[in-house]
Amino acid sequence: MATINFIKSHKKIIVGALAIIILGISAYFIYQHFHPAKTVTTESQQQAETPAGVENAATNAKVEISSDQAKEAASQIKEIAKSGEKPVYTISTTAGQAQTAEKEAQESSDADFSIVTDKGSATTTTDTTKLASSTPVELNQYNIQAYKKTLQTVTATNQTVTYTVSEKVSKSGHYIGVTTGYNYKDHDCVAGISYTW
Repeated sequence: MATINFIKSHKKIIVGALAIIILGISAYFIYQHFHPAKTVTTESQQQAETPAGVENAATNAKVEISSDQAKEAASQIKEIAKSGEKPVYTISTTAGQAQTAEKEAQESSDADFSIVTDKGSATTTTDTTKLASSTPVELNQYNIQAYKKTLQTVTATNQTVTYTVSEKVSKSGHYIGVTTGYNYKDHDCVAGISYTW
């Protein structure tokens, strides 16, 4: 009952805040539509195995990552190459079809960005756009997911237990979530919206 009274007495503020949030999210998505990120970056195998190579690919994809995330991803790429096992995604196609195959592999793995390297050479970068479209190419693709798609949080305080589920809304780790909970001292339900960055 207290929640309903609060909503009624602050209706204009709540509607205004929701309108600002919706307008802000809409503006962000419109900007992203007209300024798409380059989510697949071509590098040499040696470059892909360095934090600088991973950071370059993240910058191209407009994904903010920390230096620790870059080091970890580079280390995993290096370990795959060192062990001799092939990456999860390898592309054997023609130069004309390579970009489509790279994009499909990146999207199907839910990766935030990808690095593509020449399968046959650790020092060469294969730019498929500069090759004849019928030229056969073999590429390794490393798909990197910098942030989880969904976060779930349970919070317990001395009076309230809440549960929040948040969905990723940007490639730089921003989330919007819905919170529900119960205040067991006042026997009142709580609900809210969260924004995490």
